[in-house]
Amino acid sequence: MIRFFLILTSLLGLPCWLVAEADEKKEAIEPEEAVIAPKVAGNLDIKNSADGSYPGGSTPKVGTWKVDAASKKLNVSPVPLVEGWMEFGQEIREKGATIAAVVRGPGDGRLQSRFGAGLYGKNGFQLRAVQVTDRLQLVRRGEVLEEVAFELVPGEAYHFELSVLEDEADWIIAGRVWLHETERPVEAMIRLKFSADELLFPLAGHPVITATPFSGEPVSFLSATAYLGEFVTPDPEPEPVEGKEGKEDKEAADELAEDEAGEEE
Repeated sequence: MIRFFLILTSLLGLPCWLVAEADEKKEAIEPEEAVIAPKVAGNLDIKNSADGSYPGGSTPKVGTWKVDAASKKLNVSPVPLVEGWMEFGQEIREKGATIAAVVRGPGDGRLQSRFGAGLYGKNGFQLRAVQVTDRLQLVRRGEVLEEVAFELVPGEAYHFELSVLEDEADWIIAGRVWLHETERPVEAMIRLKFSADELLFPLAGHPVITATPFSGEPVSFLSATAYLGEFVTPDPEPEPVEGKEGKEDKEAADELAEDEAGEEE
């Protein structure tokens, strides 16, 4: 009888053991999905560049480019007045990519600058802001392909984000510009589909930044990074909100400090 009872107990416990073993195997088969960071195709390390130099891995093609180490900015000189052009990073050949940059252009009245960022060198696309007319343009080989109205405040820093992504036999170009330290727009301001047959010249070249300082003052780039494939610029971290309890504690501490100062007097 005892032997029968032990056999029955073992059989009843067997399903639980099998389920537990199956769960362990399932966990082993389904590992946690790893977050894959976009591959950087080029970065302007402005913050760690020497004063009066330009970032390593970059090539000034047109204009005078110099780092101001004190302000951690890469400036384009207004002398000589030319369309400044700098390339950096690796050559991107027939692959989707994104460039993200932060730039500031001073100006007053009709003496205002234009500036932007692009992909694939001279045969690629550039997203360009024209301050004097408050226009945002998509440019290729000097030709404005599309433009939209966008108010630009001289002296303010703006984010530029341009993506050129493959869509079967076509390329989808999407451009956004927004005020620094504000949220990224959900919708692209400029969006264009370009067929491979329309290109004439292959999409092959380096990431670029460009500026024409018509205002007579330098245009300043705070950062510029290119990525292979799609990249979405993260929104700025929200400032911590002081809770009610924290606020009351701070007020109590301030009152205590005032009382102690009064007693010392």
